[in-house]
Amino acid sequence: MQTKTVLAHSLFAALAAFAAGGAHLPWESVVQPESPRPHEKTAADELKTYLRRVFEGGELSVDGARDVRFHVGDTQFARERGLAPTSFKDEEWAIKSFGGDVVLAGGGSRGTLYAVFHFLEDCCGVRWWFIGDEDVPERLMLNLPSLDRRGRPFFVSRNVFVDDGLDARTAARRRLNGVRGDIPPELGGGFVTGSPHHCHVWDRYVPWEKYGREHPEWFSLVGGERRGGMSRGQLCLTNPEVVDLVEKGVRESIASDRERVKREPRRSVPLMYDLSMNDNMSYCQCANCAAETAKYGHSGLQLKFANEIARRIGRDCPELKFSMLAYLYSEPAPTGGVRADDNVVVRLCTTRQNMAGGINDADNAFVHDLVESWRPFARNLFIWDYAILYRTPVRGFPFASEFHIPGRYRFFAENNVTGVFLEHEEPHRPDMYELKFYLETQMMEDPFQKPSHLYADFMTRYYGRAAGKIKEARARLDAIRRERKAFIYWFPSFNAYNFVKDEEIDEMERLFGEAAAIAAGDAKLERRVARAKSSMDRLRDYRKTFGHLHAPEDGVSETPFFDFPVDAGPYVYELHDRTRTLFSCVEDAELGGRKAWRLDVDIAKSHYYDMPFEMGVYDFVEKRQVVKRRWERPAGPGYNWYDLGEVDLPESFIVHFTRAWAIDTPAGAPGLAKSRRGVKALVKFTGPKYFAGSSESNAVYVARTVFY
Repeated sequence: MQTKTVLAHSLFAALAAFAAGGAHLPWESVVQPESPRPHEKTAADELKTYLRRVFEGGELSVDGARDVRFHVGDTQFARERGLAPTSFKDEEWAIKSFGGDVVLAGGGSRGTLYAVFHFLEDCCGVRWWFIGDEDVPERLMLNLPSLDRRGRPFFVSRNVFVDDGLDARTAARRRLNGVRGDIPPELGGGFVTGSPHHCHVWDRYVPWEKYGREHPEWFSLVGGERRGGMSRGQLCLTNPEVVDLVEKGVRESIASDRERVKREPRRSVPLMYDLSMNDNMSYCQCANCAAETAKYGHSGLQLKFANEIARRIGRDCPELKFSMLAYLYSEPAPTGGVRADDNVVVRLCTTRQNMAGGINDADNAFVHDLVESWRPFARNLFIWDYAILYRTPVRGFPFASEFHIPGRYRFFAENNVTGVFLEHEEPHRPDMYELKFYLETQMMEDPFQKPSHLYADFMTRYYGRAAGKIKEARARLDAIRRERKAFIYWFPSFNAYNFVKDEEIDEMERLFGEAAAIAAGDAKLERRVARAKSSMDRLRDYRKTFGHLHAPEDGVSETPFFDFPVDAGPYVYELHDRTRTLFSCVEDAELGGRKAWRLDVDIAKSHYYDMPFEMGVYDFVEKRQVVKRRWERPAGPGYNWYDLGEVDLPESFIVHFTRAWAIDTPAGAPGLAKSRRGVKALVKFTGPKYFAGSSESNAVYVARTVFY
């Protein structure tokens, strides 16, 4: 293949080269193929952009040569030296110098991109932390030795799930090949699961609402009744008609997706189709399913189901894989000799881990042993991992998992795990997001790196001179948790944080305050320290304002109640380069100046905020809906009481509002757990979505939850 050199021939460039001693400016010396593929063009453009930023006013030499040229992708220069794309495995990359000529190339649609990103990171010191958050050296004087580096991501599937969507460019720079949505071809494409969804598809293929009345035998028998639906039931896996129905649905999804790719060629072709259970515990107890479960276990029965469909479709589509979840009741490995076929992916969910502890800690023995137990039963074992806490407001509280992330990923790699899907939503709120995201993505690519080097690199580069105080505070938090053997579950009650004493929070707040004082005057560093400090601030404020039932008030409440934080500011959705406020704690004249949570429905843009309005109590230990009620229309303008009646409250629960569960009241205070109480809430709706002709904005306000 012929190549072309992307060089400027202006008089300015010539004079600049002369001034630099005859050497070409690095960003003007990037060679790419004659007809570069989309990802090769992106790789070359990224290289030129950052070389200019790093070396303008500086100098670069390689192996003593100041006249440095970069050959990006499938160039003739690379081919002549044995570095053609066919010499690489998929996603494998290489950086190799020949005097002053540097080849940056790799396999598949991502290898060349990864070679460029590694050169900029490993050799030039560029860091991409998160969306719009980067550090780039300037006027660098760099003399590199001869280069010969090669690598390939360890896990074949690497996905950090961010609820508002991780932009594809950040994902590619962090060497992720999965995002919420897709990665376009110019950024290497993505590892995509086909329609209808990437998980919990049984109700999508055999919906209870459509088939439940005429064919109840297709659905799970629970307590003498047939149940279906995403939250209430499963399928009867021993019914052969169900197998045929799901197979038919998957084939239709494959055909539909392929037609869509033809219409929209920038989309990635799906590599996997999901066959996983609904999101609930209501498995089928009919005689046939019970007998099969007794022999093979819940996961074995689901594996037999997935294997059968994968075998049928695999004859026509051998390139595809089919996934199932080992989740909730199906987490334990199968029995009776069942194992996953080679085109079946088992995605094992780590729901029972201590989020704050290490994989080898005694209190994580269940998850540790679970991963080991699955090793012989699946050639393609993926982990569905969790990195945030899922209860409001505990989900923003601090837990020092950064000390344990590397060990967890190394353990996965040593136990036959080949892919990782990580839920790490809400980057505006969870604890130390940038640090944890950096460690997670680094370890997904290479789980055998030295964690101390990664941690030191981040802390030094990201927090600069304030790093020491932050490290001290975080180490103190981890030590307290280990000393008191605290278990931070993925859906913790606020009582889980009783392990931290008020005076210890004050001690760590003092350290963060000293870090903030060190950062004063540096706007970027001030912002970073404030973000690091925010999770401890939430815990402190929560202790003072929200962690207790309030006493009754005359004329307002005759029984204990929860209000939202007295001094809470807006919960701002901030991703460095974009900001939107979804929730605010606002003063309301209708409440006499007291505060309420306000949800901006127009920003949320979801049909789940249309009527009917839903309110309910959910049990987080047993993962079941205790009670739920819907109102077809608002009770009226202004604040009104919405009453669930008496409820047997479990040990750990929330009271949730709207069909999106966007607002919820954590309710783990002493005196509520395992008691029978009436539950009602003071709620207001505004705007034309709820009242025709209204000129107000569409919003939902929740002011108070009373337990009577």
